[in-house]
Amino acid sequence: MAVSKIKTKCKGQPSANWYGNGCRCVDCRDAWRLHSAALREEKRKNSKNKKPSGSRDKPIVFSDAFTREEIMRARGT
Repeated sequence: MAVSKIKTKCKGQPSANWYGNGCRCVDCRDAWRLHSAALREEKRKNSKNKKPSGSRDKPIVFSDAFTREEIMRARGT
């Protein structure tokens, strides 16, 4: 697709919203890049402030097989 054939929907007022609405002109793409970089930065900053959940979300792990000693003890030998 040639650059000259791209239809600009923003009518000379580029923004990230226009990129989201389908405008692919250079200015709208640059605005979208800046917008998405800011979102990534904000998400990264927010994840640093969260406290770790601790062991609340880690259930106790039970083994799903018997050991040799457990089998021998159950047989009584």
